[in-house]
Amino acid sequence: GWIADKWNYRSPMLLGALLNAVGCFLIATGIHELFYFSLFMIACGYGIFTPSILSILGFTYRNHPHLRESGFSIYYASINVGVFLALASLGTIAKLYSWRLAFSVAGIVQLIGLIPLVMYLILHKDSHTVFEAEQKKEKAKQNAFSQKEKDRLWVIGVFCLISILFWIAYNQAFSSIEIFIHSFMNKVVHGYNIPEGVFLSTESFFLIVLAPILSVLYAYLQKRKKDPAPPVKTCLSLFFMALSFAMMVIASLSIPSGAQSASVPYGYLIIAFFLMAVGEMLLAPIGLSMITNLAPRRLTAFLVGLWYVCVGLAFFIGGMLASFMSALPSLSAFFSIFTLMMLIPGVVLVFW
Repeated sequence: GWIADKWNYRSPMLLGALLNAVGCFLIATGIHELFYFSLFMIACGYGIFTPSILSILGFTYRNHPHLRESGFSIYYASINVGVFLALASLGTIAKLYSWRLAFSVAGIVQLIGLIPLVMYLILHKDSHTVFEAEQKKEKAKQNAFSQKEKDRLWVIGVFCLISILFWIAYNQAFSSIEIFIHSFMNKVVHGYNIPEGVFLSTESFFLIVLAPILSVLYAYLQKRKKDPAPPVKTCLSLFFMALSFAMMVIASLSIPSGAQSASVPYGYLIIAFFLMAVGEMLLAPIGLSMITNLAPRRLTAFLVGLWYVCVGLAFFIGGMLASFMSALPSLSAFFSIFTLMMLIPGVVLVFW
């Protein structure tokens, strides 16, 4: 993000996409010695691409604040179209054919993704020229932060800390809940054994469905000046995530302690993923919209990067907590941890 602020936002997007593709192709070689380097390449690509594109998106809505949260919700949904297709298709390719083919397809798709990106930069060249001109003015500023900027940075900092708790719980979808799907859930639907990747893509599917509904709702409420403030939406996101894990607690009650397998109906997971999707839509796009709106212009991408540092830290902690899945007396006790982790800060925020 810091590099993007010092550069021009346009070139980092192109470079990031290329680094992502290279990382996927390196994993596809199957050479174990290249694995961590490949992950590093993908991390660098994603790390420079995302703050750049979000900074541009924030600038795009500078004259349309009433559409800002709707726009970020649509953007966030577009990301999850990719996540949904990736989990559903690449997971199936890996299962039916090979992991090498799956990562090769991922790299090719990333290169294809450069086409609409380049088209956007060409079609909106004039707007981007204005953006770069403003960026140069901001880079020339060396003065200290004003009191207003300091207050805004404080708000961003508090929001990032709260988001860490949310993403710790969210990470369970790709760690402990994934194990739950693999070992304890009935994956047979109308006589067909559905690949696990399809179930994992359910949450992304709900995000795609919810995005247009919420974007229209936000615009409607904005016009009538009844749109809840970001802190209210943050509280609601924590409550919905708490309900999601409460559903996982209920789903786990029938599993005996120490069991290695079970056949829990998949309906519990579908409902849990729906509630999780609502919580995510109330936190992630709203948070990114708020950061790009409140951040000093010369630090926009850097602070977006800070948001993703919090996400990364949360995923690391969430992965460590997932290891307690087999250490606790029961799975219901394990999922109760995340129910309380969401519920307690949500209640605190209500009375803050």
